[in-house]
Amino acid sequence: MSDYEKVPLFMSPGELALITGTHVQSVRRGIAEGRIPADKVNGRWVICRDAVFPNAKRVMSDGDA
Repeated sequence: MSDYEKVPLFMSPGELALITGTHVQSVRRGIAEGRIPADKVNGRWVICRDAVFPNAKRVMSDGDA
């Protein structure tokens, strides 16, 4: 399993903040401003790993990271 696959496919703003080392409010602000793609599901924000890190899988598999 690659490091990329260890990142959950769907994350909450809090989980994305932990992974990226940012504050959860920065993530929420990014969602509100449209900079971070997210969908609201049952009243909660859900962020897809593949939408947030579109090039990460390719870079990690190429060994360029």
